[in-house]
Amino acid sequence: MKRQFFFERECVHRDGGADGDLYHGTFFVQALQRMQSDEALKMASKVAPFFWSDAAKVRVWLCQQCAAELHINEAPRAVMQGARR
Repeated sequence: MKRQFFFERECVHRDGGADGDLYHGTFFVQALQRMQSDEALKMASKVAPFFWSDAAKVRVWLCQQCAAELHINEAPRAVMQGARR
């Protein structure tokens, strides 16, 4: 059986102690793709970079504010189940 490796990225607000959740990288990328280019660029710059082709192997920690801006917090499947508190 193959072991799966996941990479974690986070928004800039994590170090400040903000509350947040881990989201599937694929949902993060899809949320960015629904935004206007300038908004997507601004949001993407708040998260440590990764190749979009690796999105399935990436978990993105987002504070509640960033998740709300992406409207990703409205998709329950986007949140990693093990990360919920």
